Amino acid sequence: MTTINAHRLQRIIKQTRPHVSLDDTLPVINGIRFECDGVHIHALATDRYTFAAARVKVREETEAWSITIAESDLDWFTTWLETHESYTILSLAATETGLTVTGDRGSLTVPGRDDKFPKWQSMFRDALNAAAASGDLVSVDTKMLARWKHADTHLRVWQTEAEKPLVLVGENFLGMQMPSRCSGDSPDRAAVIGDWSGSLTTDGESTEAMEALPEPGAVAEMAESMLRQTMRSTTQMFGADFDTEQGRAAFNAWVHSGIYAWSAFRLLEALKKADPDLAEATVRDLNEQLESGEIGEWAWDAAEQAGHNPQQWHDEYEAHKKQLAEKQAAANSAA
Repeated sequence: MTTINAHRLQRIIKQTRPHVSLDDTLPVINGIRFECDGVHIHALATDRYTFAAARVKVREETEAWSITIAESDLDWFTTWLETHESYTILSLAATETGLTVTGDRGSLTVPGRDDKFPKWQSMFRDALNAAAASGDLVSVDTKMLARWKHADTHLRVWQTEAEKPLVLVGENFLGMQMPSRCSGDSPDRAAVIGDWSGSLTTDGESTEAMEALPEPGAVAEMAESMLRQTMRSTTQMFGADFDTEQGRAAFNAWVHSGIYAWSAFRLLEALKKADPDLAEATVRDLNEQLESGEIGEWAWDAAEQAGHNPQQWHDEYEAHKKQLAEKQAAANSAA
């Protein structure tokens, strides 16, 4: 049995479905091909003009299997999937009759077949190797390429030789299309090839080691902490003395504390629904950063990387504090 979060299965279907061949006289490519190598589930689709390969890691190491679901069954299948909360754990089992999916709303078997599918591993491997020898990766807005709009927010692209396919790379997504002229940044291609080496083996059996998923608990603990802080802050702010500068400053501090604690809680809840595993990993990483006491340095670096000027922010804040001190000193002298 193979287990996967509902939102991840929905995502790889959405990423690849625009590339399905609508020619039902070619049943091999008239649908989405699912292949599990024990570590990843791959969703594959092509109409011979474009080819999309999306993947997601399973929750625990599993047996290898493959199955093709026809285009005519994808509508009602995806509708059923969308009735599940994104964090629902689904169990998948490929049989001779189709793909059985079991969730908290019962089981569903989608008709499927295990026809011989194009040798996609070698096709992508050849395209990646050719791209590694020439051409630069660039970033393109996926709104300009309607078929790729669900692949990722932005795709990295590089061009090989004339009349060779254009290679598109997103997060756990590979695509090919006829080349076009692009310009932009040039990320490291070797990292992409290495990352996909396990999936693109000739025998289709992954050589990649399964990574342990984070144990649940960190998100719930932080969510509780954020709620406590929100309630504490919104209570304390009404106890501030508005007749003094210090009291008004305390009120503002409590207000901001409550706002940011509530904002953090809402964003954390949204991340948990969108990708619970990522939420757990992010919170655990964040906890380590907070415990290190170096968040000021990280914030400075993050501000610079985002194109801001943290030195200017620092100088403006120091000037603000000086102005407040001078104002307080003048008030004391007048008294």
